[in-house]
Formats: sequence, C-alpha cells, structure tokens
Amino acid sequence: MRNTPWQLFRFGFIYLNAIPTGFLVSPLMHNSAYLGWLAILGGYAMSLLFLWFTVRLGLWDPQRPWVDFGDKLVTKWVHFPIVALILFWAINYVAMDIESFTLFFSTNYMRESPQWVVLLVVGFVIIITARWGLETMIYISDGLFIVIVITIVAMNVFFFQDAHSEMMIALIRHHNYGSVIKDSLFCLTFFAEWIVFLFLAPYLKFDRRSFRNLAAAGILVMIASLLQWATAILNFGPYLGGEMQYPLIELMRSARGILGNSDPLVIGLWSSSLFLHSAFLIHVGVRCLARLLNLNQMDRPLIVILGGTAIVLAYQYAQDPIKFLESFNSFGMAMFFLLMEFIPIFYWVASRFRKRKHRKKPQPKSG
Repeated sequence: MRNTPWQLFRFGFIYLNAIPTGFLVSPLMHNSAYLGWLAILGGYAMSLLFLWFTVRLGLWDPQRPWVDFGDKLVTKWVHFPIVALILFWAINYVAMDIESFTLFFSTNYMRESPQWVVLLVVGFVIIITARWGLETMIYISDGLFIVIVITIVAMNVFFFQDAHSEMMIALIRHHNYGSVIKDSLFCLTFFAEWIVFLFLAPYLKFDRRSFRNLAAAGILVMIASLLQWATAILNFGPYLGGEMQYPLIELMRSARGILGNSDPLVIGLWSSSLFLHSAFLIHVGVRCLARLLNLNQMDRPLIVILGGTAIVLAYQYAQDPIKFLESFNSFGMAMFFLLMEFIPIFYWVASRFRKRKHRKKPQPKSG
C-alpha cells in the first residue's frame, strides 16, 4: 500500500481517541475533580516511556509484525503464552467496547429496544469493518482524521462560550495530589495502548520517525481530552459532572442553535472511530490466533469466530451493567491494561541480551 510519513500519525489518533472521548471524562471528574488536567498530563507523559520501548522493539524487524519475530527473542515457550494473553486481552477489549457502546446508545437513544438487538448490530458492524482489512481501515482513518479534528475544535469553541470561567482558579488551588497520582495511572491506560501498533507491519513499517508520529498522535488525543474535560467541568462542576455518565452529551443537549442539534453528527464520527478501534483489535486477535495455530490465509473465518466470541462475551457483560461499569472503571482493570504495556519492555530487554550474544559469538578464522 502507499505509505506516507504521517499515515501512522493519523491512524494512531483515530485509534487512541475513540475510548477517551467516550469514557474518560466522567470518572476523571468524579475522582480528581479540578485536578483532572494534571492527571491527563501525567498519564500522557508516562505513556511516552512505554511508547519508546514499543518503537525500539518494532525497529528490531520493521518488515514483520512483532507476533512473527518475537519467538526469536524469548523462545517459543515464552512467546506463545504471551501471544495467548494478548489474544485474550484483545477479544475482551472488543467485548467491552461493544457493551460500552450498547449501554451508551440504549440509555440515550433507544431505551425501548432490547439491549441484545443493539449489541448484535454493533458487533455485526465491527465484524464487517474488520473484514474490510487493515489496509482499508488505514485509508478510512485518513479520511476521518480531519473531520474529527475540526469537529472537536468547533464543539469546544461553542462549549467554552457558556462555561463559568470564574471556576478556572480552582484548577490550580485544589491540592488533592493523592487522587491525581492514582488517576494519572488510570489515564495512562487510556493513552498507552501502544502495543497494538506492533501489528501494523508490513502495512505501516516502523522507522526512526515512528516515535515522533505516534507521540504527536498522543499529544493530539491528550489535548482533545483536556478540552473535553475542561468544558465539562467548567459547565457542570465536579459534583454534578461526576454524577453524569456522558457529560458531553448533556452539554450538546443543553446547547443552543446548531450545536444543540449536532449530536447525530458527533455521535456518528465517534462511533466510526470506535468501530475502527474494535476492528483493529480483532485484527490483532486474528494475528495472534493464526500464529498460535499456525494458520495461513484464514483471516476471514477467524474474524467471524473472534467477532462472534466478543459478542457472546459482551452479552454476558450486559447481564449486569452496573457491575460491568464498576469493573470497567476500576483500578484493577487499569492495572491489567497497564500490564499489557510492559510486554514490549520485556521483549526489548531480551533483544539487548540477544545482541550481546551475537557480539560475543567468535568469528571463524580465515585460512
């Protein structure tokens, strides 16, 4: 496929922006209140460390995805269980995406419809998107990028007009730093989903500009999250805003003029990015399962199998939505997601030892 220097940046933004846009603002206002901006900045700053190790690992063999060359670094006996763990994580993440979107849509727009109907429709769309292939998803993200950025800017310009600017002094006068440290780790899991980008090769190859491009995508996601958090807290305050599950939707509903009727457009753009997020995770799961079972040219059947598994898991989550939301926003879940980001560090350390072994290998004598 045609590979441009900033294609990784645009795809990275679309992928990383999907989850913070819908699900970060409310728990952050509930926990960190006026210091949420510090948690967002701290979470993103820490994510850069994980990004550096991920890019360095990807540079070990830019022509192949990590799942294909990882066993050369840590042996198959170590590599295969880690691949199985990523498969488990990816499919569960897709299931959580489906259930989260189903809850959002059911509570805001289709309250009379059975949840399982919405769940099936969302799962079906994600499976179809995944079957289009990774190359198509990358091109779609190119088109979505500029539209989503313009929409975010326009929304926040309108939202800040009605914000209570006198509340801004509280952003620097509150000192609940204990909560900020914990919420920085929580935000870190939203910004540090770097491991999935190791599966982009050979469509998008890692090079020396990859760290810059992905870091720039993360900065843009961080700014978007900051703006959305700031508009919500300056309009509703931390107490009312923390009780709202979707404060940005409430902001649009309370807005006057064209913005008050723009929620179908905004929700449509966010839904598109969420579907790409889940479809790419299915692609990650397919690559892992194909590697574990040594299957070739089986992408389409595996996509249906893994997509169907995610729908079944999402249906199980839907049996107790309150418990699901508590688990989704729990510190334990955040730590599990963070554990996944330590995998590139482990492989990078192993690659250092592998290079040392090559250096110490004696050279054959000539003659």
